[in-house]
Amino acid sequence: MRALHIKARWLYHPVTIFLSIQVLWILLMVVWIRWYVEKNAQVKEMAQQLRAQVVLEGWWVPLIEGGILLTLILAGATLMFIYWNKQHRLNQMQRSFVSNVTHELKSPVASIQLALETMVIRDLPDGKRREFLGMMLDDTERLTTLINRILGAARIEKQRGRYSLESTSMRRFVEALLEEDRHLFEKDGHIVLLEKGTDAHVAMDRVAMRVVVSNLIENAARYSPRGSTIRVRLQRDLRSCRLEVIDSGEGIARKDFKNVFKMFWRGEGNPSHKRGTGLGLYIVRHIVKDHGGRVWVWSAGPGRGSTFSVRLPRLRKYSAMGRPSLHPQANSAS
Repeated sequence: MRALHIKARWLYHPVTIFLSIQVLWILLMVVWIRWYVEKNAQVKEMAQQLRAQVVLEGWWVPLIEGGILLTLILAGATLMFIYWNKQHRLNQMQRSFVSNVTHELKSPVASIQLALETMVIRDLPDGKRREFLGMMLDDTERLTTLINRILGAARIEKQRGRYSLESTSMRRFVEALLEEDRHLFEKDGHIVLLEKGTDAHVAMDRVAMRVVVSNLIENAARYSPRGSTIRVRLQRDLRSCRLEVIDSGEGIARKDFKNVFKMFWRGEGNPSHKRGTGLGLYIVRHIVKDHGGRVWVWSAGPGRGSTFSVRLPRLRKYSAMGRPSLHPQANSAS
């Protein structure tokens, strides 16, 4: 019975229906061309028998017109299927997003509620009370991060073209970020090391780029074992500045390199590490792209760590005293 149900699902699957339509159109086109050629041959033969002065020039024009018409119909059906398939995948990702967000919201809320109920019912000593308050603060921070991610994804389209770009030293920017937020990145026992490299000035919106670097480090920490080291490396070449976040975590399969930056997509690693909404890297990609840069990932395979790289165009020139030129080189995001 189950086999029949699966077979019926395949028969009514949109891909099966689309392929069947394509085959039918091709057969129809072949039959029509054959019929047209045969009828044209019969007309020629009849004209020769009657010795009529019939000039059958341009007989191929209707054939080409019919072929073009059928080709356009096939192209239209193909485009309809492509857009439907994209919408179908988006709907699936949205359902997954709702499920993930619901779980991410319920978990800290339940934890906060349990801690509050315990504090109300029992007369806890000061040490235990402080521990519970610390747990609740961690959960509220988690909720705040989740809400900011969702709002950040919603603001991406509205924010384009409205960044406040300013000349910024990449090294000083990353150093300041790590100095302020290191406790957040290392709260699960991770160690974040900065390999400074050669400094470079880039035109960036500091608030937006802070989101980029923070999301990359948080992502590395989420999918890395406790106590592991996360390296942040800065490099510079003639036209661009590159920032790399290197972890020794679960790694990524080659087939998923492009998927990691898609909205709502999450990896298939250890379920205990699957916290998040699948929005962080999506936000990273769009912010970097809006800055004229490029972001990509490389991994030797599952279980062998990952390297996320961000390349931003360097400024043509800058001055410590004067107003910098905020026009990144157009060809630097290759």
